[in-house]
Amino acid sequence: MVDPIVLARTVHLAATVLAAGTVCFLTLVAQPAYAGSGGPGADALRRGGRIAVWSALVVAVLSGAAWLALLSADIYLAVCLHGGLWTVLTDTQFGAVWMARLALAVLLGLLLLWPAQRWLALAAAGALVGLLAYVGHAGATPGTAGEIHLISDMLHLLAAGAWLGGLPGLAWLLLARPQPQVAARAAARFSVLGIVCVAALIVSGLINSWNLLSGPVDLVDTAYGRLLALKIALFVAMLGIAAVNRFHLTPLLAQAGTRAALARNSLAETALGLGVLLLVGALGTMAPTAHHHLPTADVPADAAFVHIHTEQAMAEVTIDPGRAGPANANIRLLDENFSELPANVVHLTLEPPAPGPAPVERDAVRQADGTWAVDGIDLPASGNWTVRVTIGGTNGTQIVLDGPIVIEKARP
Repeated sequence: MVDPIVLARTVHLAATVLAAGTVCFLTLVAQPAYAGSGGPGADALRRGGRIAVWSALVVAVLSGAAWLALLSADIYLAVCLHGGLWTVLTDTQFGAVWMARLALAVLLGLLLLWPAQRWLALAAAGALVGLLAYVGHAGATPGTAGEIHLISDMLHLLAAGAWLGGLPGLAWLLLARPQPQVAARAAARFSVLGIVCVAALIVSGLINSWNLLSGPVDLVDTAYGRLLALKIALFVAMLGIAAVNRFHLTPLLAQAGTRAALARNSLAETALGLGVLLLVGALGTMAPTAHHHLPTADVPADAAFVHIHTEQAMAEVTIDPGRAGPANANIRLLDENFSELPANVVHLTLEPPAPGPAPVERDAVRQADGTWAVDGIDLPASGNWTVRVTIGGTNGTQIVLDGPIVIEKARP
C-alpha cells in the first residue's frame, strides 16, 4: 500500500507539472504552430488547454492541502487541538512556500482569462513548479553547496514540467487532426523544446545526484539509491521513445497514420513520466545517502547512534554504551536549516523489540552545549529498538521523531 504522504506528493507533483507544462506548450508550441492558420482547431485547443490547466490547478491545491495536513499530522501531536497546521504554515519554510505557491496558482488561473498575458502566465507557471525545490532535499542543504543544489533542482523541475507536462498537449493537438503544416510545426517546435529540456535534466540530474549520493555504489546498495536507479531507468526509456518520435516519426508526418503513432508514443512517454513522479514522491520522504548535516560530535566506538531526519526537524541520538545494561543517552536537535532546534521539553522513549520488556521513558535534561541528556537508563535486552523523541516546542507545539537503533548484547 502506498504511503498517503507519498500519494499526496505524487498527485501534487503530477498536477503541478501538467498545469505548468500545458501553459508552456500553449505558449511556446501550439500558438506559434497555428500562427497564420487559426480556425476552430486553434480555438478548441486554447479552450481545452485552459480547462486542463484550471482542472490541474484545482487538483494541485487540494493535493497540496492534503500534503500539508499529512505532514502536520506526522510532525505534531493533536493537530486540531494544538494548532499544528497553523504552526506549519506560519513557522516553517514548507508553510511559507505552500502559501506562496497557492497565491501563484490563483494568479495563474486568473491570467488564463487574458490571452494577451500569456508570457506572464508562463512566468507564473514556471514559478509554481520551480518553488517545489524549496520543499525538497535541495531546500534543506546548507551553504554554497545548498545554493547550487537548489538552483539545479529548480532547473530540473522546470525542465521536467516543460517536457513531461507538455506531452499530453502534444498528443491532443495531433489527435485533433490539424492541418499537415500545423502538425509539422508543432512536432518540430516540441522536438526542440524536448532537446533543451532533456539536456537540462541530464545536467541538473548529475548535480543533484552528486549532492544526494555518497557514490555510484549507492544505486545498488541502498534503498534510496535503488529507487533513484529505477527513476533513471524510466527516464532512459522515455528518451528511447522520444528518439523514435524525433528521428523516425516526425520526418514522416505527411504519411497516413503517423500523427496517431506520434500521439500514442507521447502518451506512452507520459505514462512513464507518471512512474517517475511516483518515485520522486517516494524519494522526497527518504533521507538521501549523502545527506549533509552539521558535523556530529565524536561517537564513542561502542555507542549506538541514529540520525532521525524529517522534512521539518532532525534528532541525533547517541546511547553509550550501545549494549544491554546501564547506559546514558544524548540527544542533539536540529531544525530544517541545520541550526539548533529550540525546545522547552524533550522526552525520550526507547521501545524494545516485541515481545519484550516495558519501554524506557525519561525526560531529558538540557546541557550547556545545547544537547539534551538522559543519564542512568537501563536497557534490559539487546536487539532492534525504536527511539522516539518527543519535543515540546517553544510555541507550545509538539514534534515526534522516531527511528530504529541497534542495541548489542551485554558483554560477559
